[in-house]
Amino acid sequence: MNRINVIPSVCTKEDVIKRLKAKPTLYQEYCQWPEAFRNEFMDFMMGVRGVKMTYDPFFKHIFNPEIHPERLSELLSLIVGKPLKVKRELNKEHSRITEKGSLMIMDILVEFENGEIGNVEIQKIGYLFPGERSSCYSSDMIMRQYERVRAEKGKNFSYGDLKTVYTIVFMEDSSKEFKLYPNDYVHKGEVTFDTGLKMELLQKYLYIPLDIFRSLMDNINIEKDLSKLEAWIYFIGSDRPEDIAKVIHAYPEFSKMYQEVYLFRQDPEEAVTMFSEALRIMDENTVKLMIEMQKEELKEKDEAIRELDAEIQAKDDLIKAKNEDLQAKDDLIKAKNEEIQARDEELKKKNEEIEKYRKLLNL
Repeated sequence: MNRINVIPSVCTKEDVIKRLKAKPTLYQEYCQWPEAFRNEFMDFMMGVRGVKMTYDPFFKHIFNPEIHPERLSELLSLIVGKPLKVKRELNKEHSRITEKGSLMIMDILVEFENGEIGNVEIQKIGYLFPGERSSCYSSDMIMRQYERVRAEKGKNFSYGDLKTVYTIVFMEDSSKEFKLYPNDYVHKGEVTFDTGLKMELLQKYLYIPLDIFRSLMDNINIEKDLSKLEAWIYFIGSDRPEDIAKVIHAYPEFSKMYQEVYLFRQDPEEAVTMFSEALRIMDENTVKLMIEMQKEELKEKDEAIRELDAEIQAKDDLIKAKNEDLQAKDDLIKAKNEEIQARDEELKKKNEEIEKYRKLLNL
C-alpha cells in the first residue's frame, strides 16, 4: 500500500536537528532524552512514523471532551456496545479514595447524556493488580456520583437515581493476566450471580490490550474489512504508516485526526513540549511500577522464606519426634536390660544357694 498523503513528505534527520538547534533550549532538552525516545521523536518529525495515542498528551489532545466530545462518544459507544453521548468532562480530583503515587490515573473522566459515567485510562505498561486498581477507581466514581446526586436531589434522593459507571482501560503492553487470552482484545466484565439472579449493579469494566490486538491483526493473512472499532483501536495503538494507511483507506474521516497530530511537526517547540510531557509521565509511571514490582518481589521472597521456615520447622518437629521415639525405645531396652540383669542376679543367688545345699548334702 502506498504512503498516504496524510503523512507529510519525509525530511532528513539533519533538517530536524537544524530546526531544533535554531532554539538551543529545545535541542538541549532533546539531547537529554533517552536514545530510544529520541529515535521515536525523530521518526515522527521526519515523517517516517506516526505517533501512538497512548502518550497521554496526544490522547488528551485528540479526545478532549470539551473540544471533540463526538470522538470520545463514538469510541466509547463502540466499545461498550450501546450509544453513549459525552455531555461534559468531570473534575478528576477527589479526596475520598487517595493512593499516593498511584499507577493508575484517571486520564479522562466524563459524564454521558444519560447520566452514566466513563473513566478512560491509557496505560503504556501493564500494572500489577489491574483488577484491584480498577475496582478502587470504579468505587471512587460511584461515591462521587452518590455525593453529587444526593446533594442535587436532597430528600427526594433514591438509589435508583444512580447510573452505571464504566472503567475503560487501554493497555499498550498488557499485563500477564491478559496474555493468557491471546485471541481476545476486548474484555467486558460486570458482577453476575451464579443463580441467575438479576440485579442492577452499577460497575462495569472494559479492557483493551493493544499489544494483543496488533498481534492478532498482524497474523491475519487475508485482506479483511476493518470494523469501525478496529479502526479506532489501530488509531490509538499503532504508529506504523501501513496501519495508518489501512485505517484511512477504510474510514477517510480519520485523516483529519492524523493531520491534527502531524501539525506538531511544523512547530518543533510544541512537538518537544508534547514529547517531554509524555516522557515525564512515562518515567513517573515506570518508577512507580518498579517500586511496586520490588514490593511484590519482596513480598514473594518473604512468603518463600516463611514457607521455608515452616518446612524446616516441620522437619525439626519430625526429627524431634523420631528422637523422642528413639529415646523411648532406648529407655525400653534399658528397662529390659535391667530386668534381665535383675533376673540374672536372682538366678545367680539361687544357683549359689543350690550349690550351698549340695555341699551340705555331700557332708
